[in-house]
Amino acid sequence: MIRFGFARENITPTRGIPLCGYFEPRPNKGAYDPLCVKAALFACGNEISGIVSFDLCLFDRALTKRFQEAVREAGMDFAGNLLFCATHTHTGPYVSPLFGGDDTVDKTYVESLIVKTVSAVKRAFANLSGAELLTGRSTCGNLAFNRRFWMKDGSVLTNPGKLNPNIIKPEGGIIPDIPMLAVRQEGRLVFLLVNISNHTDTIGGDVVSADWPGRMEQEIQHSVGYDLPVIMLTACQGNINHFNVENDVDQTNYGEACRIGRGYASAILSQLYALKPIAPAFIRAKSVEMEMPPTTVTDREYAEAKAIVEKFSGTKAATADDLTSEGIAKGNAYVQCFFARALMGCRDNPLKEKRIETLFSLQFGGELGIVGIPGEPFIEIQTAIQAASHYRLTMVGALCMGAIGYIGMPESYGRGGG
Repeated sequence: MIRFGFARENITPTRGIPLCGYFEPRPNKGAYDPLCVKAALFACGNEISGIVSFDLCLFDRALTKRFQEAVREAGMDFAGNLLFCATHTHTGPYVSPLFGGDDTVDKTYVESLIVKTVSAVKRAFANLSGAELLTGRSTCGNLAFNRRFWMKDGSVLTNPGKLNPNIIKPEGGIIPDIPMLAVRQEGRLVFLLVNISNHTDTIGGDVVSADWPGRMEQEIQHSVGYDLPVIMLTACQGNINHFNVENDVDQTNYGEACRIGRGYASAILSQLYALKPIAPAFIRAKSVEMEMPPTTVTDREYAEAKAIVEKFSGTKAATADDLTSEGIAKGNAYVQCFFARALMGCRDNPLKEKRIETLFSLQFGGELGIVGIPGEPFIEIQTAIQAASHYRLTMVGALCMGAIGYIGMPESYGRGGG
């Protein structure tokens, strides 16, 4: 028999704690909506595994280890069977020095986050009871766009800007498919997991928000009439975002998060009652540790980066609204300098130890496979994984168990793109 338990904790930061997601820490000025850590546990026989999702931009392997250790120290020996993942909201606080620095992380907040993570897992464990699993899929093809484009000069550019006359065509496509897993207890749905390929980067600014996944959950709950918990497992999205370059509509604001949330909620609700029961013989977690090679920087790349830093080293960050992904397309000098310094750092401050990261999987018999990748893979990686999978339904999660940055295809690095 399958058993299931769920719990959540509010992890909204206090006013003033800086937000992660762009190129400069932005002290937050309040919250549009709450951030949460959500724990969904599955038990089959003596095996317990599950997913712990955070409304955060990202976290590193070191913090993942701290989550595991804290859960284990609380008496739950299945800590190694938990998939820890981030929704990638760009309006959540720093919890790791990635994309910032040690001084951007509020250590009091991190300690509170660990305590609340343990609390959510502990309550989910206490809530384990008999359940039925259901799976299916929906589709939505008009809210996500490939953000890498072939340009007239033969180059490939990421986020080239709206109505750019030099755009020829997108480098690739999107993944409109939305795999879904639901849990039913006592005759009603009590949990929903959806796997969506898009960036959670719609708001900008300095106000806390769970972005469109939070709005999506609210829309679904409003429609079904009760607080049905939803975890959005971010699918591969390294080369995907929500910007439609074929119009000049402003797509960086809270209203955009609400619009996209409503759109995905509508797609999910259209198939919610078409989900079919599954009865997996087992639910099993597996993980593999692997060494990640360091970034190599050519002499030419280093020289170009150094020239940018020398040219723009005195440039100050503008407003928080300017420091979004669209700042790249606009040629924002501060953003250019940020990336140039990061590239130079790969050579100036090379890794002194091997970099080990974790690939994680959850297996629901032969019915459903979930793969967690510690970075932001391009969608071609997800397509390849799903094509090779023997499961009837396969989910691929990004920003799981840590974050190593974008993971592109070999040809993508050769083409560049910013």
